[in-house]
Amino acid sequence: MRHLDDEQVLAAARSGGVPAGEGTAPHLAACARCRRRVAAAEAIRSAAVAVEAEDASGADVAVPAFDALVLPALRRTAEPELVPVAAPTASASWRLTAALVLRQARLAPGALWPLTALGFAALLLLAWRAGPIMGAVLLGPGVTLLVTMGVLAVCEPRRDPRREMLYSMPVPPVAVWLARLALVVGVDFTAAAALTAVIGYLPGGEADVVHLAALWLGPALLTAALAAFGSVWQSPMAGALLGGCGWLTGAVATAGDLLPVPGSFLRVAAAAWTTNAGTLTAALLLIGAAAFLVTRPRHDLRGGAA
Repeated sequence: MRHLDDEQVLAAARSGGVPAGEGTAPHLAACARCRRRVAAAEAIRSAAVAVEAEDASGADVAVPAFDALVLPALRRTAEPELVPVAAPTASASWRLTAALVLRQARLAPGALWPLTALGFAALLLLAWRAGPIMGAVLLGPGVTLLVTMGVLAVCEPRRDPRREMLYSMPVPPVAVWLARLALVVGVDFTAAAALTAVIGYLPGGEADVVHLAALWLGPALLTAALAAFGSVWQSPMAGALLGGCGWLTGAVATAGDLLPVPGSFLRVAAAAWTTNAGTLTAALLLIGAAAFLVTRPRHDLRGGAA
C-alpha cells in the first residue's frame, strides 16, 4: 500500500481533513497511519493559527525577569554544610616548623655545606697547631667569619636563583626566608659549639666551655645580622661590607693589646662585640628589620622602588 506523501497530508490538513485529489479519500478512509499524520498536521496548523491571532491582537507579551526565574531556584538550594576545622595543636605547629626548616637544606647553595665543614675543620686545625691559648683567640673571629659567610650565601631573596621557591609553598615567603636563615645559623652554631668543646678540653686549655662560647656567640650573631640586613636592604655587596666591618671590629676587640688600636675604640669594641643582652637584642632587631623588608621586596627603607 502506498501512503500519502507530505504534500498530500498538508493539503488534507488545510482542507479540514477532506482530502483533495483522485484516490486520496479511499486510501485515507482505509489507512489509520495516514489519518494520524493528517490529524497531527491539523493540530500544528491550529496552534500556529492561534499564535498568529494572538500576535495580531496587539497584546503585550511580558518576558519574565531573570531574578524571577533564578532566585526561587537559588533559595531552594540547600546551604553548603560547614566543615569544622580543628585548631592546630602545639605539637603539630612544631612539626610543621621543623619540616619547613629541614626542607631549606635543599634550597641552600650546594657548595655551602662542604665549604662550611671545610672552614670549621681548618679552624680546628689552626687552633690545635697554635695551642689552647691562641686557639681561644682565633675562636671568636673564626666562627664569626664562617657564620657571616653562610648568612650572606642564603639571605638575599631578590637575587636568589631559587626565589620562586619562596612563593611556591603554602606558607608566607618571609617564613621560608627565616627558616632558611635559622637552618644555616643553627648548623653553624652547632658546629661552633662542638669546636669550642674540643678547644676547651685540649691539654692546657680552658675547660670553661661557656666562657669560650661567649667569645663568639654575641659577635657572630650580631655580625651575621648586620650582613643579613645589608643584603636585604641594598645588595649582597652592602651586606658583605657591613658584615666585614662587624668582623673587623670583633677581631680588634678580641686581639686587644696585640694591635696598635686606641684604647677608647678598643673599649667600645669590646663592649659592643661581646655576648651580652644589648648585643643579642641588637642582633634580633636587625634580623626583624630584614624580615620586614623581605615582606616588601619592591621597596627599601627609603620608600623607593628596589
